[in-house]
Amino acid sequence: MRAAILLVVVFAACSNTGLGGAVRTDISARMQTVRDPIASCYAERLKANRKLKGSMILSVTAAATTGQFEDVKVARDEVGDAELSTCVLAEVSKLKLEQPTKSAVQFEYPLAFAPTK
Repeated sequence: MRAAILLVVVFAACSNTGLGGAVRTDISARMQTVRDPIASCYAERLKANRKLKGSMILSVTAAATTGQFEDVKVARDEVGDAELSTCVLAEVSKLKLEQPTKSAVQFEYPLAFAPTK
């Protein structure tokens, strides 16, 4: 059984916090770089529970000046698998914006998990 994840972006920040189009594009590009590692996390967890599915919303802060993704948390978890959450958080925490901003940027990023046949 293969694992599929759908990366969909919802930005929960105001325009005056530095979250313009370029920042949104940068966040999306960074998150795409961890799509395969997150899919691997999910595939591993499917071995333990082949019916594992649902959505997870991450809350992330990209640090001012460095762009490092910090304070990465699961804001909402419909999957309910602690090991998957830990693995996802570890992968996303490695990221940083390619073009850091002068101020910190907070955003939410939803992930949808579903097994494929």
